[in-house]
Amino acid sequence: MALALDHGGGHRSETYAVNLNVCEDGCYTAHPAEGSNLRQVLEDALGEDVVVLGNGNVSSYKGVGNTQDASWVVFRWNGMGGWSAYAGERLHNGMELVLQLSTRTVSDGGTAYDPPTLEIVKDAYFYIQIPSLEEIESVASSGARPDANSGGLTAMERFGLLLGWLERAGLDADSVEGGFWIKGTGSTANEALADAVQSCMYPGSTISKAEDRGVIEYYLDGELVHSHLVKERMYGWFVTFLGWTDTSLANGDWTYWSQFSYNPNAGALDDARQWTYNTLSLGLHDLSRYSYFALVLQTTSEMDADQGLWTRIPVPSEIPEALR
Repeated sequence: MALALDHGGGHRSETYAVNLNVCEDGCYTAHPAEGSNLRQVLEDALGEDVVVLGNGNVSSYKGVGNTQDASWVVFRWNGMGGWSAYAGERLHNGMELVLQLSTRTVSDGGTAYDPPTLEIVKDAYFYIQIPSLEEIESVASSGARPDANSGGLTAMERFGLLLGWLERAGLDADSVEGGFWIKGTGSTANEALADAVQSCMYPGSTISKAEDRGVIEYYLDGELVHSHLVKERMYGWFVTFLGWTDTSLANGDWTYWSQFSYNPNAGALDDARQWTYNTLSLGLHDLSRYSYFALVLQTTSEMDADQGLWTRIPVPSEIPEALR
């Protein structure tokens, strides 16, 4: 949560806790910092070692200045998109930044800088629920059609795969319909989800990852457990998860994994009103901001899922202590 600071005269501005990583001799060192803008963050983390110009650009660090071929550049991390030069975006708590002397390349009238090689991974929590297995079986046996990404399998065959994954995890109907939390780590939300499934539901299994024709696939012991699109505007869109694929009913309804995220700006972790239906693909949620998700397999005719569902999803404060 952003803090409001009074700088005198009644003026108040927000300050954010971010992580500034500085690259020196190819090594990255983390410097926790706070500030309401980039200049404040840089000076809070690096003090007199950094010289920041009036326009916010860094002119030198530890006495090393910009050259004709390289400049000190601040980059921000946004998960799916990787590292990009900071362009004045609003700061947020947990934001990952890098300051490094980057080689400049000019081509076709444009200027580019070598991006950081630092890999960022974050923890994420996922609440998994199938409110009614009977409903999903009814959909599967009704002749409903999986979408084009079903791999040629019928909805009933997909339901069989779903049951197989649940049984392998030792989950009975009560556990699945009541819902449960899992925790994983990754650079993107989908990567963290795959890690959470492997580590919490199928410990001891071996996970592998492949990309095929615009789809990233995650396998456990050689069997496909999750796959998603890599297309930029739909990055992380579910193709399959635990065997199930978006399935269309004759009346226009869909049975699919509805996805929700907990407001990263919420003042507390115990407010059910902070759950919001994801209008973006899961993978487009930056893990430096979002940490809590819910995946609910349900049938709905609503474009934004069951309007009241999030009021029935447990809040993050209820995550079992063993997962924290």
